[in-house]
Amino acid sequence: MNQSRADIPRGTALMTSLRASWIDGRTVDGGGSAMAHRNPANDADLGDTETADVRIVDLAVSSARRCFEHSWGLLSPYDRKKLLLVYANLIDEHAEELTLLEMLEVGRPGTDAAGLNASAGDILRSYALKIDTVNGDMFRSEERRMGVVLRRARGVVGAIVPWNVPVMNVLLRVAPALAAGNTIVVKASELCPRTTLLLARLAMEAGLPDGAFNVVIGEGPVAGARLAEHPDLNLVAFTGSSVTGHAVARAAASTSFKPVLLECGGKSPQVVLDDAFDDERIWPLLFFSAFWNTGQWCVAKTRLLIPRGREQQAIDGLIAAARDWQVGDPADASTRLGPIASRAQLARVQGYYTAASATGELVDLDCPRGITDSSGYYVSPSIVTGLPRGSVLQTEEVFGPLMTVELFDDLDDAIALANDTAFGLSASVWTARSDHGYKLARNIRAGGVSIFSSVDAARSTGPELGTARYFEPQKESGLGVDGGEHGYLAYTTPQSLYFHN
Repeated sequence: MNQSRADIPRGTALMTSLRASWIDGRTVDGGGSAMAHRNPANDADLGDTETADVRIVDLAVSSARRCFEHSWGLLSPYDRKKLLLVYANLIDEHAEELTLLEMLEVGRPGTDAAGLNASAGDILRSYALKIDTVNGDMFRSEERRMGVVLRRARGVVGAIVPWNVPVMNVLLRVAPALAAGNTIVVKASELCPRTTLLLARLAMEAGLPDGAFNVVIGEGPVAGARLAEHPDLNLVAFTGSSVTGHAVARAAASTSFKPVLLECGGKSPQVVLDDAFDDERIWPLLFFSAFWNTGQWCVAKTRLLIPRGREQQAIDGLIAAARDWQVGDPADASTRLGPIASRAQLARVQGYYTAASATGELVDLDCPRGITDSSGYYVSPSIVTGLPRGSVLQTEEVFGPLMTVELFDDLDDAIALANDTAFGLSASVWTARSDHGYKLARNIRAGGVSIFSSVDAARSTGPELGTARYFEPQKESGLGVDGGEHGYLAYTTPQSLYFHN
């Protein structure tokens, strides 16, 4: 269902009831100072939320510990699965409210957010169904002895989540943690705490016990730092920048030996070989891979690597593709690209645009502009060409709608260029030559590489959100397995039992 301006008052009314941390099944006021929020589409005041201080974070962890030891952690797998499936259905029923909050808090286009959130409940269902299939292992069975490995819940999980795709990013941490039998404390993003609070309230409505899903609101240096270092956590899961990821890992190790899951920054390449240029339908797909969500997603393929001599063809193709991507008000059903999510992020992105003009040629892709407020945080999707190799624009994550176009001479040069970054999250390769595709994929250091033999092949398969596959980021992009069965197992710990009879 499309969201419209008529829905905004309903979303605003909803926000007024979501203002403070959620602990032990209730709102907990006080602790820190008020935190202001602005609508990125028009810079309008969205009201304050109450930040959590160290004491509030400690209360949340204590609540999660009690719930794990006396309630959620004692439930049978069957009962745990049943409650999570009820929770998934409730998320489906409240998808419109979640979408409204995303529009208001971070400026996600309503039509796009509604389409994505319509399947948000499936993340919970995917992990809930793994409860029946992921069990322990028998490693030795003889007449007088037998060995088994149990998969036990770790206990209390702390999750620090980002702002770019609020509903999905919360559920990608909460779903496997709860399915595996853990309780969780989520440090909500400063930009979109209300989305996380609503998800926690829905969990309570679904029948999950008080303390199974707690939320603290606050800034990273206070609430996030205390959660990461907390000695009573059994796992810390973080999604965000690599700089903050390092800080989280140091904090986690400072008080106890607890594992961390880190999905951090990316600077992902899409390598297009000569044979893929013959199909002009490729350009809308390459545009989507870089500019969806206004370039604010960790696996955005914002580096276009192409053979030397194909530069003008690429520019023309991307300009043509941009005609179908209207920049505008998130409440307009025609909008496909919204504003940058915050004023601070806007300033950061504009700094990279300035650097692009100084070191290369900045090309505005001339996306159509719909209705926009002059006070909104809008930028024009653009590409930059003619950069010297090793430029910060080729190696640093912009997290905005700016793509670099980089030229290579042969396959080995393409591999070297693709790997010339501190990140290793994702990549894509476009070629009908399986030998070339395999060589590139095997040598590009990234957690996940997609090899597209044709445009038709790319269109016939859809993007996945991490529930059916798994990967581990490389280099500065993170640590630990996310997604699928292996991602579920990351929220458990193996215990070996050996019976001697």
